[in-house]
Amino acid sequence: MHSQGEMPFLGQVGEFHQLPQALIHKASFSACLGKAALHSGMDDHEIADQIPISHGYMSKFMRNVGQQWAKRLVKFMHITQSLAPLQWIAEQMGCDVVLRSSKEARIRALEAELQAARRAA
Repeated sequence: MHSQGEMPFLGQVGEFHQLPQALIHKASFSACLGKAALHSGMDDHEIADQIPISHGYMSKFMRNVGQQWAKRLVKFMHITQSLAPLQWIAEQMGCDVVLRSSKEARIRALEAELQAARRAA
């Protein structure tokens, strides 16, 4: 009998790498693809083989096609006023979508409530 702890894939599961938010704010999608590839330690051909897509398409994807599709997806979400595609991607990666503006609005509302309570006291 072998324990599950001896199974090789369990030792290979790691946390997902995240770039600092300040860098994400400034970076293009293509730059993020490049950073992700660099972090993986694999070259473009190795990544392409695992997706699987052709090496030529992978090169195009890394240079401009990925950026074009990302911009189109963002435009689609703006036009449809829906975050559903982003939510689906987040769900596939085990993440949640949190709107910064809703947090900021909640903070402003709580601060206003606090100020009103102080004035009433």
